[in-house]
Amino acid sequence: MRMPHEFSRPFEIAELTSTELPFAIAANAAECRALARRLDLLALDRLEAEGRVSAGAGGVVRVRGVLRARATQRCVVTLEPVPAELEVPFERTFVRGGATQRLLHLDVEQLDLEPLVGDLLDLGELVTEELALALDPYPRADGAEAVLDAFGVRGDDEPPPADGPFAVLRERFGREG
Repeated sequence: MRMPHEFSRPFEIAELTSTELPFAIAANAAECRALARRLDLLALDRLEAEGRVSAGAGGVVRVRGVLRARATQRCVVTLEPVPAELEVPFERTFVRGGATQRLLHLDVEQLDLEPLVGDLLDLGELVTEELALALDPYPRADGAEAVLDAFGVRGDDEPPPADGPFAVLRERFGREG
């Protein structure tokens, strides 16, 4: 049995005609708390999205929109709260049922087709997935660099030490970094 998503907003594909249909969704406080747990956030104070759903030839369904969120992540260095304000445009393309077998040619637009099973598209879960992708995978609080320096961790833009373990290889093959 499939568990319902924390932020579910089903959209019936049967409602689509040859025109686009607008949507506007927002997570309530309980849904935000549940999503914060799922995405390992300290807090999710706001999540909303608006956009349009359109149908195309060959069973293609396209969702375009923008999500807005206010989240608090945990710093990967100090574990302190790191606030994030997000406004992220997104576009997803789905294909219904076995329609992929009817597509006769492949173009750039069809490379990222996702299968759509049934007659429902969960816009809430789609927005949740887009939020997860938009979040900083390595959030850093102010002062995190000083903590790293105190432990002798060098940054990505710093050259490696001249007497480090790979110095002989750099000298032999003439490479930097």
